[in-house]
Amino acid sequence: MILTSDPDFWRAQLGRPVLERLGVAPAEVLAYVASVNASQQINQQASQQGSQQSDPALVASPEAVVLAADFLADVQDAMAEMPPSLLKLLARPLLGVYFARGLGSSALTDVVMAPDGQQLGVVCLMDTDAFLHRAANDWATWKEYTPFLPQEQYRIDVVIETPDNDNRKNAIQFILLHEFGHVLNANSEYLPDWWIGSKRFKSTEEYSYLSLAWQIAMSGDVIPLLRNDFPQRKHLRFYTGDQLPGELIPEIYQDLQKTSFPTLYAATNVYDDFADGFASYVHEVIQQRPFEICIRQGEQTIMELRDYWSGPKAKTRASVFAGIFADA
Repeated sequence: MILTSDPDFWRAQLGRPVLERLGVAPAEVLAYVASVNASQQINQQASQQGSQQSDPALVASPEAVVLAADFLADVQDAMAEMPPSLLKLLARPLLGVYFARGLGSSALTDVVMAPDGQQLGVVCLMDTDAFLHRAANDWATWKEYTPFLPQEQYRIDVVIETPDNDNRKNAIQFILLHEFGHVLNANSEYLPDWWIGSKRFKSTEEYSYLSLAWQIAMSGDVIPLLRNDFPQRKHLRFYTGDQLPGELIPEIYQDLQKTSFPTLYAATNVYDDFADGFASYVHEVIQQRPFEICIRQGEQTIMELRDYWSGPKAKTRASVFAGIFADA
């Protein structure tokens, strides 16, 4: 939660068209991210390379970025090509998408509160360094590798675009779909609001999305239902943190397929379950684009994950996301 000292700035953003709510990350947002990174010891080098163990001496230090014209055009096009119904849904809660480097992940989202406690909306930040030189499939593959230590035995290849559409704009669009999933689950009946603290959470059954695969424990922690848990799930860390041995890749993806989670990232926590599920639903079902993961050992394909949304495990999640668009 970002406590602003300038609520009028944020209120002014809501008066602009959604596609114009873009800019350099404000100083107070960068200061908030820096404080969170310091408390969590997020490793900037791991964020950018996805191949290093966490080092407390290398904490991500976010900096504002003025976008090059071609990068800004990619962001604008990525948003403009999203479903019109989604842009309509974002008109009230989205304060904007702002840009920096050194965030500690590809992007992040949080709520902005006025000094009097009024919630002003939700802001998204993007780390431009994650996308400067990555097209869609390259970025998706890089992201999928980030929980694992480098090794030579297994290879992960991710395809989220056809060759003709494999470009930076579509990499940006997918991560923004994920972040907009976070925007839409704020102040909803789908999940507990992440900023209120577990003591104020309601019961599991009162959240329509959480109850599909998760439960609220007596401690207040949100944990997966037994059928959706697997041994290495709680050790998965995307972008930053301690990485798992790459030799575990086949075992982890085999375990994932026994759960109802749409992606490996979705298995990490309930909020990324919603956000990554939302992104892949819009990407695959509404926009009719590919999402395929291939695990290879040498030149041999040993596992393929695809067509999640056409299978029976996706039915309840799909109904939730379809309902969101039905209300647009």
